[in-house]
Amino acid sequence: MRLNGGTWPHRIRARCHRIRILTLPLTLALTRCDWGEAPWLHRYCKPCRPQLKSAEQRDQRDRTMAVARLALDPNDDTHERMLMAIYCTLTGDATWPPRYGAHWEVVGFQGNDPATDLRGVGMLALLQVLHFQKTQPKLLASIYRLSRGERDFPFMTVSITMTQLSLQALRSGALTRLANRSEAKGGEHVYETVHAFHHACYLYMYTAWQQRGLSIVDFGFLKKEIAQIIHRKPAMLMRALDAHGATQGGGKGGKGGKSGSFVEFG
Repeated sequence: MRLNGGTWPHRIRARCHRIRILTLPLTLALTRCDWGEAPWLHRYCKPCRPQLKSAEQRDQRDRTMAVARLALDPNDDTHERMLMAIYCTLTGDATWPPRYGAHWEVVGFQGNDPATDLRGVGMLALLQVLHFQKTQPKLLASIYRLSRGERDFPFMTVSITMTQLSLQALRSGALTRLANRSEAKGGEHVYETVHAFHHACYLYMYTAWQQRGLSIVDFGFLKKEIAQIIHRKPAMLMRALDAHGATQGGGKGGKGGKSGSFVEFG
């Protein structure tokens, strides 16, 4: 797909080094850990808490959290391109929509300005959808179609919720062992683990929505269910994503591309 004279992943990738630079000051005041929702042992036994193994991993964790604090800037060309790429990817439109307007509700934002919905998760919410398209395009398209069906739900609003759950999992140490193992295998880093966990949470929601015949009135209960699972059985969610990716011919669902790609913040 080409948008305004360029292939969107290439043009975004060429500019996302700016996000990396802009997030540096934001790493100075982060809440890196929150053990309140962690298993009992990790809450009350500090030596038992899982720790990221390397300085590089800890830096990636900090940058991930910093991107979540980076607000959508209407004057930033990179931010605009990322937002427009998501709209065009989901809807299939080849031209950019206006920056403000009711058309954003089509992809599941709640008002005329997507920046309002992104408060609390910032640009990370957009990056995770772009990563979803890169690593699991068929699953992303299927979830979006479901969101527009008879038992509809706001796609981007739910995706933002999955980003929030991914950040909770990162702060509570639920993703630490997954990230440590993935690096030991020479595979994905903390960035990839957090992105893949977002997709895994959305896959769980998508599967439950279909199998149980859920509707938007059930979403609150389903969110609580996923929130419990991310602290008790995070690996189960990731295995389900891997299995889904394998059945779709996409290989491991949790592995998304080469290190340094635009979804890994430059």
